[in-house]
Amino acid sequence: MGRTAAATVARERAHLLIRLAAIALGGTLVLLAGVGATSLAALVLVLYLAAAVSVRYYPPLQRVPFVVPVLDLAAVTGLVFALPLALGSWILYAFAIGVAALRSGPLGAVAATALAVVGYDAMLVARGEQARATDLWPVQALIAIGLVIAEIVWALGREDVDTLWSRIHVRALSGLTRQREPDEVLRALVHELARLQSVRGAWVWALGPDQRVHTTVTTGAAPAAEMVVSAESLRALRSPSALERIVPELAGLSIPISVEPALTVGVALDAIHEEDRAMTAGAIHDLVGDAASLLSAAFERTRREAELRALDDAARAIAEIDGERTQAGVLASTVLGAGRIASGRAAIVRPSDGMVVVGDLPGGPLAELARDRRLPAIVSASVAPLASQTLGSDTTVALVNLSEGRVLAALGSPEVLTARLAPLESVARAARDRLALLAERDALQLAATELGRDVQSLGGALRAKEDALTTAVHELRNPLTAVHGYATLMSRNLQAVQGQLTQLERLMADLLSTEQQPGDEGPVDAAAQARQAIARARIRGARIDLDGPVEPVRVAIGEARFAQLLDNLISNAIKYSPTGEPILLSITVDQNVGGERGRRPREHVRVHPAACRGSSHDLEV
Repeated sequence: MGRTAAATVARERAHLLIRLAAIALGGTLVLLAGVGATSLAALVLVLYLAAAVSVRYYPPLQRVPFVVPVLDLAAVTGLVFALPLALGSWILYAFAIGVAALRSGPLGAVAATALAVVGYDAMLVARGEQARATDLWPVQALIAIGLVIAEIVWALGREDVDTLWSRIHVRALSGLTRQREPDEVLRALVHELARLQSVRGAWVWALGPDQRVHTTVTTGAAPAAEMVVSAESLRALRSPSALERIVPELAGLSIPISVEPALTVGVALDAIHEEDRAMTAGAIHDLVGDAASLLSAAFERTRREAELRALDDAARAIAEIDGERTQAGVLASTVLGAGRIASGRAAIVRPSDGMVVVGDLPGGPLAELARDRRLPAIVSASVAPLASQTLGSDTTVALVNLSEGRVLAALGSPEVLTARLAPLESVARAARDRLALLAERDALQLAATELGRDVQSLGGALRAKEDALTTAVHELRNPLTAVHGYATLMSRNLQAVQGQLTQLERLMADLLSTEQQPGDEGPVDAAAQARQAIARARIRGARIDLDGPVEPVRVAIGEARFAQLLDNLISNAIKYSPTGEPILLSITVDQNVGGERGRRPREHVRVHPAACRGSSHDLEV
């Protein structure tokens, strides 16, 4: 059984109980009246009981007009006529008025009261000589009872209506709170408004530029999809007002629900009583007010989600830019990332000549918008003739400075571009830094390449010089070797010649192995030269140690000559020492300050085997 059917059954049961209560009170009055009035009153009570039960359990009787109210009033009037006036049987009219009020509301109570007064007056007229002036006071009592019952029923009915509106409101809010997107909230609101009593239709107006109003969501009766309204109507749309001020042919309400974006809810109502209209308008205002909070939260959530998506797109674009190895790749990644962020298309142009560096947008209009403008900026294409003609006057462009006279341009809606200008700047900044880094890398690679070529050129020159010197020495050695052989064959008496030739050969070898500076004949450090000579000898496998002072020992001799002397000295020591015997090279200074006037200290260089100091080779300088 549905809720309406259950309420009807409960109401009919209450009708029966009230009638049974009236019959019980009538039976008591019959007993008090005595034997003279028992027959007629009892007959009326029996008929009234039979009629009450029939009406309760035979529903077709309830649908016959005026049967039930007339039944109660006729039965009560018959009892009042049959019973003495002194018993106050007129009180039974209160039960009939109660049944009429329960069945038909305040109007039924008033109508039943009027009929009860008429029936009571008719009974007094019929009683004639039995009626007294004091018997008229029950008329005022019946009127008072009728008014009280009507007021009580009206109050209870209003409470039921309020409960009904509360249930409708709760049900509507339950449907609205399940929606997450703004469009879903608006559709659910319009649907719930259209379900209200006396509502012909509901819709949402979006306020556009140039006093244009667009109807976006509709249910039932609705105005045109697009209207051009007056300034007065536009002001009416921004505040709660009567629908007739905007659409004269429709009666209802216009209630703003959002400021950004500008949205207004319109509700068309049927022709109803002013009281019902006020009640319906209150319910509409309450529902739209609650929906406005939900819609604002949905818009805020949508904006935050869009901002997070923009930040994710910016982070992704920056990561792609940082991963590029070429400047062309950086520019391409920048355009793709900017297009994702702006939810549209993007390009990189040069404002100086209108050339498109990367992208598929026309460069001339974008250069016209970017030229002589402080960046970053969000510009409408309508401000420039060429841009307005090519891109469209309703197009919006975000312009961000990139680098080296290049501008990043992105197309999209004004709201999206305004909210995402900062991520676009971040992407442009990352691209600018990456381009600078790659340019520096390319410059360093170019410098390294040029330096490598210079090194190769110098290396080739040095190798050519070494080859020429080696060839010259080789050419010199061949005749000297031949001369040396001929001299040996000629005579052993030519030892002096052979010695000179050997010395010449050593000098030529020194020319190849030492780094001498010609013309340097200043004093040299004997200890340092000795260490170098020992190092050269150790290369040949000799075991040589140095015994000399730590401080420098200056010798007045040319560096090349002294090195030759040390090499000769060490060579003799190696030659005349046992094989594998270690050799000790010692340096001493003879501080002979007494004795002859003008005598100076002398330095001694001695080389001898370490185990046999008796065999030695001396050099005094």
